Amino acid sequence: MNKLTAVLTAMLAFFGVLVLIPVLLALPTQLLWNNCLVGAVNGINEIGFWQALGLNVLFSILFKSSSSTSNTSK
Repeated sequence: MNKLTAVLTAMLAFFGVLVLIPVLLALPTQLLWNNCLVGAVNGINEIGFWQALGLNVLFSILFKSSSSTSNTSK
């Protein structure tokens, strides 16, 4: 039973971190967008948290590195 508790705790911690990382990345995106771009560029509106999270997901898809850098030469 003790091993089961340890496994469940590890799984919950992993999923908690999996949820926490995008939230921590979306907040700076939202703050930078709303405080820097809105005043500097005409025609840009403020964004909400979910829009900032969507921008992070979109940019991670668009700018993901597709090349592998494994070095197999000996």
